[in-house]
Amino acid sequence: MDKKAFEGKLSMEEHQKKFDNFCDTVIEINWNKILYNRISFISLATQKFKNCKYLEIGCSSNICFNAIPLINKTGVDPEKGGNIRDTSDNFFKNNKKNFDVIFIDGLHQYEQCRKDIINSLKILNENGFIFLHDMIPRTWLEENVPRLQSVWSGNVWKVALELIKTKEIDFFVIKADHGVGVIKKKKENVVYHDDYESIKNLKFKDFLNLNEKIKYLDPEHALELILSH
Repeated sequence: MDKKAFEGKLSMEEHQKKFDNFCDTVIEINWNKILYNRISFISLATQKFKNCKYLEIGCSSNICFNAIPLINKTGVDPEKGGNIRDTSDNFFKNNKKNFDVIFIDGLHQYEQCRKDIINSLKILNENGFIFLHDMIPRTWLEENVPRLQSVWSGNVWKVALELIKTKEIDFFVIKADHGVGVIKKKKENVVYHDDYESIKNLKFKDFLNLNEKIKYLDPEHALELILSH
């Protein structure tokens, strides 16, 4: 998929023609050539808080969790990694703590990701950050649920369509590391915008047609924004 298409600059006719054969469409991004990854952005955000309290949902092999330079951190995973062995649903049900920075990288499915975001917003301190992974699927195989291959973003991109309508937050997606979503909580009480019924059945073709609604930033610009918030 060329830059013009990715940035949403095609006409309606061009969109239709471009994505008629969406199964053959590939967003041409080589993540390995982009020098920044999720750890770069999360670590920068944690430095903005004194005694930052960090939560990670979905730790697996601890690649990210171990790299975050903090002592006060909580990692939740039902199988391995982190320091709490449980599902995110159970964790949020029993948790009594608030956090400054939260990273959500659990089950790569829209339904679970939106639940994790809604629960995270309730325990995120004002001016805190939530980071989301795998927001830019490059092919229908990367996006498909259930999983069909090793490189898998899933359909978590759909939460972006609700987050762009959610009030009292800033939201954008960084074009790095499979797409890193950033939520900045501006006020204490945030009400997540619920479009579940109209979004739940969307597929990769819809991502290609709807991503023009989403604010995408290059890594350098995103770092500046995180610093300035």
